[in-house]
Amino acid sequence: MCVPIYRHVCMHAMTHKLSKATRALKLYPSKMIQTLSLSFLILSLMFSIISISTANSNVYVQCSQLNFTSVTPYDSNVNSLFTSLVDSASICNFNKFEIAPLNDVVYGLYQCRGDLSSPNCKDCVSNSISQLKTICPMSRGGAIQLEECFVKYNEASFFEEDDKMEVYKRCGPSVGYNYDVLNNIDGVLAYLVYGNGQYFRQYDFATIQGVAQCVQDLSLSDCQDCLSEASRQLRSECETSTWGDMYLGKCYIRYADHVINKGMEKMKKYVEGAKKDVELVKSDAKSAKEKAQKAEIEAKSAKEKAQKAETEANSAKEKTDKTEKIVGEEIAKNGFKLYISYEPQISMPPPCYYVSHSSPCYW
Repeated sequence: MCVPIYRHVCMHAMTHKLSKATRALKLYPSKMIQTLSLSFLILSLMFSIISISTANSNVYVQCSQLNFTSVTPYDSNVNSLFTSLVDSASICNFNKFEIAPLNDVVYGLYQCRGDLSSPNCKDCVSNSISQLKTICPMSRGGAIQLEECFVKYNEASFFEEDDKMEVYKRCGPSVGYNYDVLNNIDGVLAYLVYGNGQYFRQYDFATIQGVAQCVQDLSLSDCQDCLSEASRQLRSECETSTWGDMYLGKCYIRYADHVINKGMEKMKKYVEGAKKDVELVKSDAKSAKEKAQKAEIEAKSAKEKAQKAETEANSAKEKTDKTEKIVGEEIAKNGFKLYISYEPQISMPPPCYYVSHSSPCYW
């Protein structure tokens, strides 16, 4: 567990890791050892809860309905806070800050899963802040819960709130009244509530896997109380579900039947594969239809060409018949006129009559 002290120091190692700009901010140690709250319910209608599901595995996001303007002390403080949170996450899985160098105080914290490495914690916090800036631009407060970390900031202090109110829940499909499974779920949840006495808890029994976590500045007894309430609400609202998640203001508890879920995942993959096969058949049918349409167009074109050739042949025949008719009529009217052309005749000597050898011929 990392405990924030003066100048954003998280244990002694924090001194050399934070940026100069972060270390230069004025902090108030007496106000920093306080409690985390995930809920904005104390602000009544000032916050809206947006449930989303994205590629970054968001659970929920909260945005204050009050905004600030850019280039103001509060804007500067929020940006400094975000820098501090990311820097701290490279060392600690939890930390909180109060930043007020120019008045307009802003309070903020982050918390990563207890089994998350420091690099992954930093990446998760950085990703959370990027999404907060996008989803809650210029908001005076906001909170985001991802699968692996939580980030929250606000203009009012929320560190010491005793918050066991439900923030978000989700329940899987029902297994019916399968008492073996339901008893196993109850056993896992009981261990998560009363088990190892740590802020981050994991437990597997039979086919059920469970995980729970409290805000790290709670006392262990307060953590147990929070998890007990979370477990009670979870069993009440996700009574026979194969899996369920319950997020309260200061803790969460989750469970899942990994065997049933694996079976459902297998069935889901089978259905997805069947859908792909159907799409492939549709694609082949579409391709065959397009080829048939193309062949039909080509056949139609060939037919049109044949019809054109036939038309031209008929036209030629009509012209021939017309010519023959005209010639026939002329012959019938004037008779034959035969024209013979003679080639020029070559002059030849008259035939030779033989008289004697001395005078063979005479003319």
